[in-house]
Amino acid sequence: MPLVDEDKPYIAGDEKYWLAFSRVGGIGVVRLRRLFDYFGSLEAAWAARAGDFMQAGLEPKLIERVLNFRPNFDPEREMEKLAGKGIEIATLGSPNYPERLGQIDQPPPVLYLRGELMPQDNLALAVVGTRQATNYGRSAAASICAELAGQGVTIVSGLAKGIDTVAHEAALKAGGRTLAVLGSGVDVIYPPENRGLAAKIADPNSPNGAIISEYAPGVQPEAANFPPRNRIVSGLSLGVFVVESNIKGGALITVDFAVEQGREVFGLPGSIYNPTSAGVNRLIRQGSARLVTSAEEILEELRPGGLFDAQDRQTRQELLAAGDSDIERQLLKILRQAGEPVHVDEICQESGLPTAEVSSQLVMLELKGFVMSLSGMRYSVTRLGQ
Repeated sequence: MPLVDEDKPYIAGDEKYWLAFSRVGGIGVVRLRRLFDYFGSLEAAWAARAGDFMQAGLEPKLIERVLNFRPNFDPEREMEKLAGKGIEIATLGSPNYPERLGQIDQPPPVLYLRGELMPQDNLALAVVGTRQATNYGRSAAASICAELAGQGVTIVSGLAKGIDTVAHEAALKAGGRTLAVLGSGVDVIYPPENRGLAAKIADPNSPNGAIISEYAPGVQPEAANFPPRNRIVSGLSLGVFVVESNIKGGALITVDFAVEQGREVFGLPGSIYNPTSAGVNRLIRQGSARLVTSAEEILEELRPGGLFDAQDRQTRQELLAAGDSDIERQLLKILRQAGEPVHVDEICQESGLPTAEVSSQLVMLELKGFVMSLSGMRYSVTRLGQ
């Protein structure tokens, strides 16, 4: 449940106090809600006295912790330090906070970001799998993720070795976007060999994606941090695609969160002789994951009448409400004048727009029913788009 709703509009400038309370420890969404409701803003709450905190419903131990922490923490100074490191924050209920993530049971009150979240990231798919990926798993993940990213789907994963790395790299290679969610601070890249990949994702000069974490800068990648991280991976996404996983693989934790959050789960079938596919095969056999073997099978569920259309109607309404942009009208005009299916490269050439932008806009138009995709990355207008 978002802390800020229609009855309590977002208060600009409160970010540093969200940051301050998040650093105290032990103050999550429920307690922040109490403070927000009682004081009207977290700025007012930060300056409160012990008795006020008691009236707001904060427990004595937490009150003591806040009072001891507050003299040694300067919210304004901390925001300046983050800015100096190229790190931004998104607070629950603020305009730059992912709305879908804010709707899960335990959304992180504060997200740290390197890079940029964009509106097209609403169309996102989480891709997870084993660190000990086989050649089969790597090849399938690379192919499917590249095609999805090329069609405007943002790929979300955890920057780990194996399938995560393949998914991120494939999205970037296809000119698409990818989000990496860490179990450490956004300035502590784990594994270290993925520092170059993280730099590409968060490149401020390219709209490649973002590095995301609920953990403060400097936090190390401890084992206990990764299960909570996985709820963010699934929470940002429309669904979760599991490529390879052992029976007790970490990817299955993400699946558990996905099921709790009402996300669809897809699984890539693997060899019965390969233990790295045992977890995925069991999910498919139990009916917990839909068997998919191509990007097209996932894209079909993004279209009107598909699973995502049925299960995420709010997202669809948001997409519909975002229509009638100048770019959409330009692309529709190109397709109408052609009178026949047009390859995406020709659309890019005719419009003068980059491939990633054209692909994401075409996906939006397809979701609205204005265009349809054909084989060979060709597009044509529907009757609705005429």
